Amino acid sequence: MNKDNKNIEKKKALILYPNLHMMLVPSVAVGLFTTICKNNDFEVELFDTTEYEHDSTTSAEKRVESLQYRPFNPETDVEWNPKPGKFLIPDFIKKVKSYKPDIIFVSIVEDTFIQAVKLLDSIKNMNIANVLGGVFPTAAPEKALKPSSVKMVATGEGEPIVTEILTRINSNKFDFSGIPRLWIKKNNKIVPPTSNGKLVNISRVTPDFSLFEERRFLRPMGGRVFKTLPLETYRGCPFKCTFCNSPMQVTFSKENDLGHFLRRKKMIEVRNILRDLVQKHDPDYIYILDDSFLSRPRKEIFEFAEMYSEFSLPFWFNTRPESCDNEILKALKDVGLDRMSVGLEHGNFDFRNKTLLRKPTNEKLLHHLDLIANSGVAFSINTIIGFPEETREMVFETIEFCRKLKSFDALTVSIFTPYHGTVLRKRAVDLGFLDEDTLTVHTTSSSLLKMPMLSAETIDGLFRTFLMYVRFEKELWPYIEKAEKFDDVGNNTWKKLFKLYQERYYSTDQDGFSLKTDINDDHLNNIKHPKLDTWEEVFGHMSKTQMR
Repeated sequence: MNKDNKNIEKKKALILYPNLHMMLVPSVAVGLFTTICKNNDFEVELFDTTEYEHDSTTSAEKRVESLQYRPFNPETDVEWNPKPGKFLIPDFIKKVKSYKPDIIFVSIVEDTFIQAVKLLDSIKNMNIANVLGGVFPTAAPEKALKPSSVKMVATGEGEPIVTEILTRINSNKFDFSGIPRLWIKKNNKIVPPTSNGKLVNISRVTPDFSLFEERRFLRPMGGRVFKTLPLETYRGCPFKCTFCNSPMQVTFSKENDLGHFLRRKKMIEVRNILRDLVQKHDPDYIYILDDSFLSRPRKEIFEFAEMYSEFSLPFWFNTRPESCDNEILKALKDVGLDRMSVGLEHGNFDFRNKTLLRKPTNEKLLHHLDLIANSGVAFSINTIIGFPEETREMVFETIEFCRKLKSFDALTVSIFTPYHGTVLRKRAVDLGFLDEDTLTVHTTSSSLLKMPMLSAETIDGLFRTFLMYVRFEKELWPYIEKAEKFDDVGNNTWKKLFKLYQERYYSTDQDGFSLKTDINDDHLNNIKHPKLDTWEEVFGHMSKTQMR
């Protein structure tokens, strides 16, 4: 390299991560793009919106309020100092003006699309190239490209698109025409890609999380806080659940002759990634992001256990109940399996089978969930309410199913979210329950469907009381039903039930160690297994007329 070349300034990339407030696991996509930028001799920096407060209650906060998460204090537990939302756009403008990037990469999901557009609108007059990528742009590229501030949209996997864009900018070429799977605008007209390229080798790039601030790795898990790092061991999903947009990626790849979207990393490759993460970041918890971790050849699960024994860090993953058996659970627990989330989704077998395409019977699910309960591994159950055509009675079938379970550490309830690219979104539109142009918010926001059989307000009430119905004795159900209402009586009743639930089920972490709670009502603290007349004393503010 000659002397003149040494003085040439590097090109600059800015990664914009418009994350939901309090969603604490760093993005693998951001980590991958960071590595690619550095490998292409770019300077790269990150603008992360996670710490900025939103106008509305966020998903994490609503899950605490609805008893799905143990309560935690962001400022003391995860060293979190929220930034007022009013500073978000000014801070972003300041960042862009001072850094002067040549390109802005934006990693989004549908829930963060509107925020991303507002941020790009704020710098539209700077005329900086930008590209949006993620699941939503892949499902609806023309909608994602419609806002005037959005310059380009990447569909499918972003690694090769980012690499080609950087290569052209390094050559001082800002015409991005012809890049596979990249939608662009020319003269205010949308120009679709002419080719779709190939699927990537998912082991080629190791994510670099160095752009995230250190406190971003802190995450509550089971009432404890860990320095947590994400890990991808495979990409794609073998299942076709109609409420999920993962099958869309498989369909997209098949229809465009790209090959099989589901690809698994070899265990030697996973080991190398883990070694790199441990060396660079020294985590004390691993958060495995795979759609369904155990949905792989059985032999490979035991290969993972053997490989992971080198690290023995506590880890979490998501899977399906029917994938679990005693031998698998023991092998994984022995090397660090700390907790897991398993998808039940709905308690009505016919609905689950025919509408959601989840095939196992209730009997089979109960059998496998009993195995998990007996394994000693802490686990949470995932359920969804507010599906298209669901009724209140069907929601209670899920509640009744959950009441049959021997044990679980937590239960997650999501409100059906009609994501673009899902089968059930199309069904909701076809039934007239949803406007075609509607964009989602997050999985705990009020239902976007307008259904005569189940209103959004009813779903909200069931959402905040679901755990109470599942775990409290049925003599309390009349009080819980009142707590579904968002009036004075309902809110006061809900507060008392909320405190009682915390006292019973969240006084310890998942390992049984005491947690400090904010329960100050001595009367409620002393109640363990009250008789009905005691409940009448607790909820004495409610008249018999109100109880009818």
